[in-house]
Amino acid sequence: MLALIRLLKTFLRAARLPTLDPHATCVTQWRVLPGDIDAFGHMNNGRYQSLMDIARVDFLLRCDLFRGVVRNRWVAPVGQAHIHYRRSLKPFERFELHTRIVHWDERWFYFQHDFYRARDPGRPVCTAYVTTLFMGREGVVGTDVVVPALAGRALAPPPLGPDVRAIFRLDAAA
Repeated sequence: MLALIRLLKTFLRAARLPTLDPHATCVTQWRVLPGDIDAFGHMNNGRYQSLMDIARVDFLLRCDLFRGVVRNRWVAPVGQAHIHYRRSLKPFERFELHTRIVHWDERWFYFQHDFYRARDPGRPVCTAYVTTLFMGREGVVGTDVVVPALAGRALAPPPLGPDVRAIFRLDAAA
């Protein structure tokens, strides 16, 4: 229920904010709520992934890409998630989630999510890399179709950094 309320707030908030460029970083602000806490007294590791899902929806909304997803009846399942937890988020602590696309190839979009404490914005609490693709009734929709359909124009992907290449083993034989 908490995730649904946060998702609804995301839709309402995104409608009031300026549009972002698809190459920009989208920042969302959160607070660790009692429903986010696990038995060890900090934010549950699964909650990070739930918030990343909502942040990617916010990214699509803020970049004015979400209408294209709905119009084409596409879904965007996650393929992989690589998460590095560095520190804990405590109950009621404020934090920011920075979301950006770091690359795309012919099939996958590569997102980076960085969690920062509001009181310590220089050191990430958690960094995650997530792959997602778009699927329609016919199956996987290539990025050569998705990007112009969503952005309204052709865009070049951000350059592939060595960290993303290593995490997803993009140089390895498939």
